[in-house]
Amino acid sequence: MACLPESVSKAMKDAGDEETGKSIEESYQGVLAKRADFIEYGDPEKLTDKQRAKLNCALLKQVLIHRAERLMVACGQMFETKNLYALALSARGHMEAVAVMGYMTRRLDSLIKGNIEFARFEEDIANGLMGAHDDIFTLAKAPVNVLTCVEHTDKILDAEFFKEKKQAMQSLYTWLSEFAHPNFCSNKSAFDLDKATGRMVLRKENEINTDYFQTMSTLCMSGSFLQWLIELFDTHVETYFKDEEPKAA
Repeated sequence: MACLPESVSKAMKDAGDEETGKSIEESYQGVLAKRADFIEYGDPEKLTDKQRAKLNCALLKQVLIHRAERLMVACGQMFETKNLYALALSARGHMEAVAVMGYMTRRLDSLIKGNIEFARFEEDIANGLMGAHDDIFTLAKAPVNVLTCVEHTDKILDAEFFKEKKQAMQSLYTWLSEFAHPNFCSNKSAFDLDKATGRMVLRKENEINTDYFQTMSTLCMSGSFLQWLIELFDTHVETYFKDEEPKAA
Protein backbone atom coordinates (compact mmCIF):
# COMPACT_ATOMS: atom_id res chain seq x y z
CA MET A 1 0.00 0.00 0.00
CA ALA A 2 1.45 3.34 -1.10
CA CYS A 3 1.21 6.54 0.89
CA LEU A 4 1.09 9.01 -2.00
CA PRO A 5 -1.27 8.84 -4.99
CA GLU A 6 0.48 8.36 -8.33
CA SER A 7 -0.51 11.86 -9.42
CA VAL A 8 1.20 13.36 -6.37
CA SER A 9 4.37 11.33 -6.89
CA LYS A 10 4.43 12.49 -10.51
CA ALA A 11 3.87 16.14 -9.55
CA MET A 12 6.75 15.95 -7.09
CA LYS A 13 8.99 14.28 -9.65
CA ASP A 14 8.14 16.92 -12.25
CA ALA A 15 8.95 19.64 -9.70
CA GLY A 16 12.34 18.11 -8.95
CA ASP A 17 11.20 16.79 -5.56
CA GLU A 18 11.24 13.09 -6.42
CA GLU A 19 13.61 12.26 -3.55
CA THR A 20 11.27 13.94 -1.06
CA GLY A 21 8.42 11.77 -2.28
CA LYS A 22 10.55 8.64 -2.02
CA SER A 23 11.59 9.56 1.52
CA ILE A 24 7.96 10.05 2.53
CA GLU A 25 7.11 6.62 1.11
CA GLU A 26 10.03 5.07 2.97
CA SER A 27 8.95 6.66 6.25
CA TYR A 28 5.38 5.53 5.66
CA GLN A 29 6.40 1.93 5.05
CA GLY A 30 8.60 2.07 8.14
CA VAL A 31 5.66 3.23 10.23
CA LEU A 32 3.40 0.52 8.79
CA ALA A 33 5.98 -2.11 9.71
CA LYS A 34 5.80 -0.96 13.34
CA ARG A 35 2.01 -1.24 13.63
CA ALA A 36 0.60 -3.98 15.85
CA ASP A 37 -2.83 -5.60 15.77
CA PHE A 38 -3.20 -5.49 19.54
CA ILE A 39 -1.39 -5.03 22.86
CA GLU A 40 -1.65 -8.04 25.18
CA TYR A 41 -2.69 -6.07 28.26
CA GLY A 42 -4.24 -8.82 30.39
CA ASP A 43 -5.89 -8.08 33.74
CA PRO A 44 -4.84 -4.59 34.93
CA GLU A 45 -5.43 -5.64 38.54
CA LYS A 46 -2.69 -8.27 38.26
CA LEU A 47 -0.05 -5.91 36.89
CA THR A 48 2.75 -4.29 38.83
CA ASP A 49 3.18 -0.54 38.39
CA LYS A 50 6.18 -1.06 36.14
CA GLN A 51 4.44 -3.72 34.07
CA ARG A 52 1.53 -1.36 33.54
CA ALA A 53 3.83 1.50 32.58
CA LYS A 54 5.65 -0.71 30.07
CA LEU A 55 2.34 -1.73 28.49
CA ASN A 56 1.23 1.90 28.41
CA CYS A 57 4.45 2.75 26.57
CA ALA A 58 3.63 0.10 23.97
CA LEU A 59 0.04 1.31 23.65
CA LEU A 60 0.93 4.99 23.36
CA LYS A 61 3.51 4.16 20.70
CA GLN A 62 0.83 2.38 18.68
CA VAL A 63 -1.60 5.28 19.13
CA LEU A 64 0.99 7.73 17.79
CA ILE A 65 1.94 5.40 14.93
CA HIS A 66 -1.73 5.09 13.94
CA ARG A 67 -2.15 8.86 14.01
CA ALA A 68 1.01 9.45 12.00
CA GLU A 69 0.21 6.81 9.39
CA ARG A 70 -3.31 8.11 8.77
CA LEU A 71 -2.13 11.71 8.54
CA MET A 72 0.61 10.83 6.06
CA VAL A 73 -2.04 9.30 3.80
CA ALA A 74 -4.23 12.37 4.34
CA CYS A 75 -1.39 14.64 3.20
CA GLY A 76 -1.22 12.80 -0.12
CA GLN A 77 -4.98 13.02 -0.53
CA MET A 78 -5.08 16.73 0.26
CA PHE A 79 -2.24 17.43 -2.17
CA GLU A 80 -4.12 15.55 -4.89
CA THR A 81 -7.32 17.54 -4.29
CA LYS A 82 -5.38 20.83 -4.16
CA ASN A 83 -6.44 21.61 -0.60
CA LEU A 84 -3.46 23.42 0.87
CA TYR A 85 -5.25 24.28 4.11
CA ALA A 86 -6.02 20.65 4.93
CA LEU A 87 -2.58 19.57 3.73
CA ALA A 88 -0.90 21.91 6.20
CA LEU A 89 -3.26 20.84 9.00
CA SER A 90 -2.53 17.17 8.32
CA ALA A 91 1.22 17.76 8.25
CA ARG A 92 0.99 19.72 11.49
CA GLY A 93 -1.01 16.91 13.07
CA HIS A 94 1.69 14.46 12.05
CA MET A 95 4.33 16.69 13.61
CA GLU A 96 2.33 16.81 16.85
CA ALA A 97 2.48 13.01 17.01
CA VAL A 98 6.25 13.25 16.51
CA ALA A 99 6.43 15.86 19.29
CA VAL A 100 4.63 13.62 21.79
CA MET A 101 6.88 10.71 20.85
CA GLY A 102 9.90 12.95 21.33
CA TYR A 103 8.67 14.19 24.69
CA MET A 104 8.05 10.67 26.00
CA THR A 105 11.40 9.47 24.67
CA ARG A 106 13.16 12.26 26.54
CA ARG A 107 11.20 11.47 29.71
CA LEU A 108 12.37 7.87 29.42
CA ASP A 109 15.92 9.10 29.01
CA SER A 110 15.55 11.19 32.17
CA LEU A 111 14.12 8.16 34.00
CA ILE A 112 17.04 5.95 32.98
CA LYS A 113 19.52 8.61 34.12
CA GLY A 114 17.76 8.98 37.47
CA ASN A 115 16.73 12.59 36.83
CA ILE A 116 13.04 11.87 37.49
CA GLU A 117 11.28 9.35 39.73
CA PHE A 118 9.42 6.39 38.25
CA ALA A 119 6.13 7.65 39.73
CA ARG A 120 6.48 10.84 37.69
CA PHE A 121 7.11 8.95 34.46
CA GLU A 122 4.26 6.55 35.22
CA GLU A 123 1.92 9.53 35.46
CA ASP A 124 3.37 11.12 32.31
CA ILE A 125 2.80 8.04 30.17
CA ALA A 126 -0.72 7.57 31.57
CA ASN A 127 -1.57 11.20 30.83
CA GLY A 128 -0.18 10.74 27.33
CA LEU A 129 -2.88 8.15 26.77
CA MET A 130 -5.76 9.42 28.89
CA GLY A 131 -5.14 13.13 29.35
CA ALA A 132 -7.93 15.50 28.32
CA HIS A 133 -8.82 19.18 28.65
CA ASP A 134 -12.59 19.07 28.21
CA ASP A 135 -14.64 19.68 31.33
CA ILE A 136 -16.66 16.50 30.78
CA PHE A 137 -13.56 14.50 31.70
CA THR A 138 -13.64 15.48 35.34
CA LEU A 139 -11.15 12.84 36.48
CA ALA A 140 -8.65 13.32 33.66
CA LYS A 141 -5.49 15.35 34.02
CA ALA A 142 -4.44 17.73 31.28
CA PRO A 143 -2.07 16.31 28.67
CA VAL A 144 1.29 17.97 28.17
CA ASN A 145 1.05 21.11 26.04
CA VAL A 146 2.13 20.40 22.47
CA LEU A 147 4.58 23.32 22.48
CA THR A 148 6.28 21.79 25.51
CA CYS A 149 6.49 18.53 23.57
CA VAL A 150 8.02 20.36 20.60
CA GLU A 151 10.61 21.96 22.89
CA HIS A 152 11.60 18.63 24.45
CA THR A 153 11.75 16.93 21.06
CA ASP A 154 14.11 19.61 19.80
CA LYS A 155 16.37 19.02 22.78
CA ILE A 156 16.68 15.30 22.14
CA LEU A 157 17.06 15.78 18.37
CA ASP A 158 19.71 18.46 18.83
CA ALA A 159 21.64 16.33 21.33
CA GLU A 160 21.48 12.94 19.64
CA PHE A 161 20.27 13.31 16.04
CA PHE A 162 21.83 16.53 14.74
CA LYS A 163 24.62 16.75 17.35
CA GLU A 164 24.18 20.53 17.27
CA LYS A 165 21.55 23.12 18.07
CA LYS A 166 19.00 23.25 15.24
CA GLN A 167 15.56 23.62 16.86
CA ALA A 168 14.15 22.12 13.66
CA MET A 169 10.86 21.06 15.22
CA GLN A 170 10.11 24.55 16.48
CA SER A 171 10.94 26.09 13.12
CA LEU A 172 8.85 23.62 11.12
CA TYR A 173 5.94 23.60 13.55
CA THR A 174 5.79 27.40 13.63
CA TRP A 175 5.70 27.53 9.83
CA LEU A 176 2.90 24.94 9.63
CA SER A 177 0.95 26.78 12.31
CA GLU A 178 0.93 29.88 10.11
CA PHE A 179 -1.09 27.85 7.60
CA ALA A 180 -3.30 26.35 10.30
CA HIS A 181 -4.53 29.82 11.29
CA PRO A 182 -6.05 32.53 9.07
CA ASN A 183 -2.80 34.48 8.86
CA PHE A 184 -1.08 35.87 5.78
CA CYS A 185 0.63 32.60 4.83
CA SER A 186 -2.69 30.80 4.43
CA ASN A 187 -4.72 33.85 3.39
CA LYS A 188 -2.53 34.43 0.35
CA SER A 189 -3.51 31.00 -0.92
CA ALA A 190 -6.98 32.37 -1.64
CA PHE A 191 -6.12 35.26 -3.96
CA ASP A 192 -3.69 36.72 -6.47
CA LEU A 193 -2.94 40.34 -7.30
CA ASP A 194 -3.59 41.19 -10.94
CA LYS A 195 -1.41 44.27 -11.34
CA ALA A 196 -2.76 45.05 -14.81
CA THR A 197 -6.33 45.47 -13.58
CA GLY A 198 -5.65 46.33 -9.95
CA ARG A 199 -7.83 43.43 -8.88
CA MET A 200 -7.44 40.93 -6.09
CA VAL A 201 -8.49 37.81 -7.97
CA LEU A 202 -9.98 35.07 -5.82
CA ARG A 203 -8.92 31.57 -6.80
CA LYS A 204 -11.70 29.10 -7.52
CA GLU A 205 -9.32 26.16 -7.83
CA ASN A 206 -5.91 26.61 -6.35
CA GLU A 207 -3.00 25.58 -8.55
CA ILE A 208 -0.11 23.56 -7.19
CA ASN A 209 2.41 26.13 -5.97
CA THR A 210 5.64 26.03 -3.98
CA ASP A 211 3.75 25.96 -0.68
CA TYR A 212 2.55 22.44 -1.47
CA PHE A 213 6.07 21.19 -2.00
CA GLN A 214 7.38 23.00 1.06
CA THR A 215 4.68 21.37 3.17
CA MET A 216 5.55 17.94 1.77
CA SER A 217 9.21 18.63 2.54
CA THR A 218 8.18 19.36 6.12
CA LEU A 219 6.25 16.08 6.24
CA CYS A 220 9.34 14.32 4.91
CA MET A 221 11.47 15.64 7.77
CA SER A 222 8.76 14.90 10.32
CA GLY A 223 8.55 11.32 9.05
CA SER A 224 12.30 10.85 9.36
CA PHE A 225 12.26 12.22 12.91
CA LEU A 226 9.45 9.84 13.85
CA GLN A 227 11.25 6.74 12.62
CA TRP A 228 14.38 7.67 14.54
CA LEU A 229 12.44 8.50 17.71
CA ILE A 230 10.48 5.24 17.63
CA GLU A 231 13.73 3.27 17.53
CA LEU A 232 15.18 5.27 20.43
CA PHE A 233 11.92 5.00 22.39
CA ASP A 234 11.94 1.21 21.97
CA THR A 235 15.57 1.03 23.08
CA HIS A 236 14.86 3.08 26.20
CA VAL A 237 11.78 0.99 27.06
CA GLU A 238 13.79 -2.21 26.82
CA THR A 239 16.64 -0.71 28.84
CA TYR A 240 14.49 0.40 31.76
CA PHE A 241 11.80 -2.28 31.71
CA LYS A 242 13.90 -5.27 30.61
CA ASP A 243 12.86 -7.36 33.64
CA GLU A 244 9.17 -6.47 33.40
CA GLU A 245 7.24 -9.04 31.37
CA PRO A 246 3.48 -8.85 31.99
CA LYS A 247 1.68 -12.18 31.95
CA ALA A 248 -1.28 -12.56 29.60
CA ALA A 249 -4.68 -12.96 31.26
